[in-house]
Amino acid sequence: MPKFKSFKSVLAAALAGTLTLPTGITKPACTFAQEFDANGIYCHDTFENGYDDWKGRGGASVSIGSNAFAGNSSLEVSDRGSSWHGAMKTLDDNAFKAGEEYSFSASVSGSGNIMLSLQYKDTQGKTVYGHIANGQSSGDYIKLDNPNYQFPEGSEYILYVETETGIDGLNLDEVVIAKTGTKASNDDTVKMLQGDFNTDERIDSFDLVVARKALINSTDLILEIADLDGDGSFSVNDLVILSKFVLAQVSEFTKPKVTTTTTTTIPVTTTTATKAATDYMATIRDKVTANVPSDVLKNAEGKLEHITYFSKKANREKGANVWLPPGYDSNKKYPVFYVNHGYGGDESAMVNGMGVREIATSLIKSGEAEPMIIVFTNQYTDPNNATQTGNGQADVPGYDNFVEDFPDSLMPYIESHYPVKTGRENTAVAGFSMGGRESLYIGIECCDKVGYIGGAAPAPGIFSTKDQFMTHPGVMSKDDMRIDPPYSPYLLMIAGGTSDNMVNDFPKQYSDLFTEHGTENIYLSVPGGAHDSSTVIPLMYNFIRFIFKA
Repeated sequence: MPKFKSFKSVLAAALAGTLTLPTGITKPACTFAQEFDANGIYCHDTFENGYDDWKGRGGASVSIGSNAFAGNSSLEVSDRGSSWHGAMKTLDDNAFKAGEEYSFSASVSGSGNIMLSLQYKDTQGKTVYGHIANGQSSGDYIKLDNPNYQFPEGSEYILYVETETGIDGLNLDEVVIAKTGTKASNDDTVKMLQGDFNTDERIDSFDLVVARKALINSTDLILEIADLDGDGSFSVNDLVILSKFVLAQVSEFTKPKVTTTTTTTIPVTTTTATKAATDYMATIRDKVTANVPSDVLKNAEGKLEHITYFSKKANREKGANVWLPPGYDSNKKYPVFYVNHGYGGDESAMVNGMGVREIATSLIKSGEAEPMIIVFTNQYTDPNNATQTGNGQADVPGYDNFVEDFPDSLMPYIESHYPVKTGRENTAVAGFSMGGRESLYIGIECCDKVGYIGGAAPAPGIFSTKDQFMTHPGVMSKDDMRIDPPYSPYLLMIAGGTSDNMVNDFPKQYSDLFTEHGTENIYLSVPGGAHDSSTVIPLMYNFIRFIFKA
């Protein structure tokens, strides 16, 4: 039984691009060499009258079954020998224009993260695989929906459904492709849930993706859905509130002030995405180097203080080390740089041996870096265990919990006890290994608080994957590996060593995902760099030189 409302949704239409079919229009199934009709619709595959030109991908088999999202039939996918095996169908090269946006929707059921993807040949003839939409299913139907997918330049386009992991069977139904902005006319039974931007009747990280796009594109939205702070508009603050709700930092929204009984559409109040981010990284990209001058590592000056603060998330006291720069003046205010350690470490792990204090001392004294306060953190945040167990798989959630401890407890303590400048333009975070992973995670989830982000040999596990040590469930999907305007980072830098046999190519995978999703970043490949200070020092040297200057 379907879990979501019909595609003929007044809400979807009001979202200016979420796809539905106009009432009374019967559209043939997608076939090769077909065009968009006068209503802007390319196809509507229901599998009520056959396979609609879909076939098995890889070793998978397809058949018509009765487990339908709508109507009586669906496409059943079985005999999957690998995660990329699924169902596929060829699209007409001539129907789609590169650079233009189209709306894709499909209802699927299965197990795990299911992806609607596109295979094609680029202009050099290289086969490319792009993801259109994805979602988590535990056997129930979900809607994979991207109302504004920008079609790539190329040829031999193949639309397909796959999973990120696993080989369980799939069901596919109600595949619809149309031009962005295609409107529906009725179905007023839809439930309008405040914060449910993608209309799947639940609020999660996928709503954040849709909300961010709406803010960027100035898309008109429905007041009852988008106004989360009750001010009668949709703006950056509503996005911040939605992010906090997804992170369970707030439990409810402020009801919008609705003065009419009809659905009210509100314009988006846009905040111009800072051009400084892309422009700044462009100006420093050629200055980034893996060759660190030896004289910057000679002396560590300044003052180191150990502090304790109460962690709300851990429900206990935690420690940190605070470094005050040479010439520190308590009457002045300084930007603040938070440094995160690797697995098994604590607030002292990055103080010595990683060059952080030495590099900061040298660059500040020479005028190449801004005077700053540096906080060496203790990331492990577990309400049940004060210390790490030594079991990597068991300890990982304690590290991921730092994404809440950081903004809710540590930052407020530092800001109330030290003369630090506040705001994302004055806040940086970077770390090594597990600390690099958590720095990237913080940069994504706390993008309204942190403007400078760095990761030296960041460990895998932000997205679901498997490495030589363990299977990582992930804390977000690959599609969420992005930081969109208006919170684009001023600097996002990732370093990976060519001889790092611990995390292998995961640092580059992170960088590539950010790039794929339009988030500017700088990747520093360190020749001969291993999973140690040989990769950390080049990252810290470049990062400290360029933070707080955009």
